[in-house]
Amino acid sequence: MVCNKCGSHIPEGNAFCGVCGMRAAVQTKPQPDKEEKRGFFKVPGKYSKSFAAIATALMVFPATFCVAIDLVFQSADGWSLYVVGALITAWMVVVYPALNITPAPVTVMISFFSIVGYIFFVMGRLGYFETIYKAGLPLMILGAIFIALDSTLISAGKLKGLHTFSFISLQCAVYLVAIEAVFDNLADGEIALRWSLIIGCFFISAIALFEAVNYVYKLNKK
Repeated sequence: MVCNKCGSHIPEGNAFCGVCGMRAAVQTKPQPDKEEKRGFFKVPGKYSKSFAAIATALMVFPATFCVAIDLVFQSADGWSLYVVGALITAWMVVVYPALNITPAPVTVMISFFSIVGYIFFVMGRLGYFETIYKAGLPLMILGAIFIALDSTLISAGKLKGLHTFSFISLQCAVYLVAIEAVFDNLADGEIALRWSLIIGCFFISAIALFEAVNYVYKLNKK
């Protein structure tokens, strides 16, 4: 220790300075900060809320427009339900992860089961229950691989921040391509990718947005 008055060295354990007699200041060990207890659900940030608000507004318009047309012309198959279901699924796999409300592994599981639920909905309405089991097995295996990969990378700290959602969006695009490939193979015996590539562009755009936001955040943080 050093005397606050004369600057002389005070041996450890001495209560007073040996030169000027100044009482030594008691040094206390810094107490480690207590970790704040965090609940299961997190409060999304303002940028996440802004993105969610804009994306939701963009999805609400085509949903209501298609439902209105379907009701006016009174179609028998209720095709607007497929559009609404697809938009809800897109919201769950793109907008919901961006909000960062739940832990990343849980978010991945929710997004995965949203896609699976939409598949079961479509196939159930079309009456292909037997087909869904034949096609569902490889898709379930692929989904399980993605979930295991995400959980491993997140737990190891390899995926952080918005990079996590970029990686999940990429997986969603790949999963949609796999869905169309499986069902094309079952129906025609050959693969002709169409709609999955179009929807995949939406996920690529989401990846670009996540990475841009992450870059801007790091740039302003310096």
